[in-house]
Amino acid sequence: MPLNDDHKSLVEQHLSDHEAISAVLMGLCWNESALAHSANIEIKQSETLVQASERLELGWNPTWLTDAGFTAYDSAGTALEDAGAHTAGPVRWSPVVRTCRLDDKVSDTAHGHGFRRRTSAELAVLAIWTDVVATREIHIARPPHQSGGTRGALFRDLLIYFLERSLPSGWQVRHEVPLTHIRGLHMRRDVGDRKSDILIIDSGNRLVAALSSKWTWRSDRGTEAAQMVPLTRYRPDVPYAMATAEFPRAASVARESIEDRTYHLCPGWAGAWMSVNELPAGTLAQDRWPDLASLRQEGIFRAEALTLHGLDVLVSDLKNSGDIL
Repeated sequence: MPLNDDHKSLVEQHLSDHEAISAVLMGLCWNESALAHSANIEIKQSETLVQASERLELGWNPTWLTDAGFTAYDSAGTALEDAGAHTAGPVRWSPVVRTCRLDDKVSDTAHGHGFRRRTSAELAVLAIWTDVVATREIHIARPPHQSGGTRGALFRDLLIYFLERSLPSGWQVRHEVPLTHIRGLHMRRDVGDRKSDILIIDSGNRLVAALSSKWTWRSDRGTEAAQMVPLTRYRPDVPYAMATAEFPRAASVARESIEDRTYHLCPGWAGAWMSVNELPAGTLAQDRWPDLASLRQEGIFRAEALTLHGLDVLVSDLKNSGDIL
């Protein structure tokens, strides 16, 4: 299904802002989590959010949400400020907390530390995403539900449009080109009917790179390898790259991907997700990251240590490759 005008407009408005592009693509490809209710913690009368976090040994920090613009209310509808709750009961948030499911390894029925890890990391990324959307005044309607295949196709189409609008005039970003239409592979008997994912072609009609788009990095790696074999055999001069939004396997993508280079939709957010996800049981997130700014900085440091690069670097690398003789 082709992108609609609203999708294109959102991409167009934020081409030069890599975090805004991350927020747009993630928002449009939103994978609704069933565990958003974990933010509605039980608070005691006169207890502050900080005190409730300590008592409950939370793996996330409610300050991340308030820093991002959320407001917490007690069960009587009174905003929770430094004075504490007027009434005991579950905390409610405005706007309503909607987290994105980022980890397929922890089920919706998980309990204990698995539940703590998954929900805390989801809330961390939600806070960062919401902060970016709010500060850039991005108006985006997140879908309530979409299948994995729909999400993956939309991510690919958004990525293609982003590249088309970001690369120099005269460049082409082509999708599902038969491998037999690529010079060097065009008369090979063992290429078969396979197709490329995305091809980048410069204004001189040179094949600059082949790019794979993967919302997640999972079991279809065999199919990907089957596409790469003839390309690397007959066109070893063409780099093969991947763009992904994978979170739980992001470190593995950086270390083990068979592509020449990998790029992440939101490397700093993935770094923050990893750090929160790895927080030991009994360790308070608010002691480690007292505010959203410290969490975001942690994510950037983690992404840099893993050499996770974003889509802005992908565009830069492709442009630079156009200068190579």
